[in-house]
Amino acid sequence: MEFRATRPPTASHKTGAFVLFRAEQSRDLGRLPVPDTVLRKLAAAAWKAKEFTGKRGQVVALHGGAGGRRLLLVGLGPRKGVDGEALREGAGNAALDLDGRGVSSATFLVPALGDAVDLAGACVEGAGLALYRFDRLKSKAPKPALGRVTVAPERGTAPSVTAPVKRAAAVMEGVRFARDLGNLPGNIATPVYLAREARTLSGRGVSVRVHDRAAIKRMRMGAFAAVAQGSHNEPRLIEITYRCGKRGAETIGLVGKGVTFDTGGISIKPAALMEEMKFDMCGGAAVLGAVHALRALQLPVNVHALVPASDNMPDGKAYRPGDIIKARNGTTIEVISTDAEGRLLLCDSLVYSADKKPDCIINLATLTGAIVVALGDSAAGLFSNDDALLEELEEAGRETGERLWPMPILPGHDEAIKSPYSDLRNSGGRWGGACTAAAFLQNFVGDTPWAHLDIAGTAWNDRPRSYLRKGATGFGVRLLVEFLARRA
Repeated sequence: MEFRATRPPTASHKTGAFVLFRAEQSRDLGRLPVPDTVLRKLAAAAWKAKEFTGKRGQVVALHGGAGGRRLLLVGLGPRKGVDGEALREGAGNAALDLDGRGVSSATFLVPALGDAVDLAGACVEGAGLALYRFDRLKSKAPKPALGRVTVAPERGTAPSVTAPVKRAAAVMEGVRFARDLGNLPGNIATPVYLAREARTLSGRGVSVRVHDRAAIKRMRMGAFAAVAQGSHNEPRLIEITYRCGKRGAETIGLVGKGVTFDTGGISIKPAALMEEMKFDMCGGAAVLGAVHALRALQLPVNVHALVPASDNMPDGKAYRPGDIIKARNGTTIEVISTDAEGRLLLCDSLVYSADKKPDCIINLATLTGAIVVALGDSAAGLFSNDDALLEELEEAGRETGERLWPMPILPGHDEAIKSPYSDLRNSGGRWGGACTAAAFLQNFVGDTPWAHLDIAGTAWNDRPRSYLRKGATGFGVRLLVEFLARRA
């Protein structure tokens, strides 16, 4: 999809449809900033007849404009509740409606309800996220009708929206990259495939280094190697350096879990819905998607990113419950469940990341079903050893609509992962599972400010929801870019 920015349109503006956003109890429907007299009158009549009320989620299509142009009236809900997320949802609803009607181009008018710059980006995100399709593996797939979206301020006094539209479009490409990786099946998106896709990001401040199985062992990553030993698909540790910040500027460490397919290993999962375990690499996909966006935006920051990628399979060589393995920092770990494999990939990667002396580390992982029980699909769990970092991430989540909810690591959670046979055990049992998993990871970051995002409930949808279709959501890409932009 192509996104453009322009000034407030005139009567000669060429488009298949105008999209106008209004909150409830708006008072200007009789003098709308639409450069089409007929459409303006139709909109006023729809408002007067209460066919359009501005209710959140409402979309009313009007026909009869010059050259067959349409007008979509999109409701944003109560005026006090209008924010970027409301506009994202409205833009997604409008894009799906227009695409279903076969409209090829549309002009979205940014309402004068707040920061026009922020709302312009939300328009692009809503439309781009809603119209994403993963159909590259179908023999026949219809092409989307809506191919071009122009974003313009309603009134001439509003600031230019060119910069936020360009930025949001670049971020959308990063999200698309992450969603494509997440939606690919495990027989295609193997660790080797992920590494190959990561290499395409090289250049423009990005360097990529890929470590194979032998290198992982040489790096003393015994936990990572143990998970990988049961799969014929070769593991890969993907290491990416992005340097566009000033020399001596802070470096942000990113780590994304990349389990390309998770059977549970010897502690095998139930058959029902196991096909969804192709999404167990969505943390890694989010990190790669964020780098994709950073490369395009050339944000002046420094990032060291890691994606430990492996299958988790029940082969004759697979690691077993009861095994004791050693992590890169020398910590010994009793394996209680081979289905608690993600934290074993992450722990070695966190130690390696901390060895690079970053100013902070953020890891993303579809780590526990327990976080889904706690938060559902409305927010990801946020754990941190640093209150300032936690607040920064929480604010970035509010801004992007990728919400995070702070969760605790309490002394009881640390106690639950102690083992009589080794330093730690990789599972603290059923109760407080998301918290005990976070407590486990905290042992591998030392004194580095660190945040763990458990995205198991938000990384993919099992049904269409709001402006996101079924499948991988790309959760974390927009959040990370927003966080890094603020740090820049």
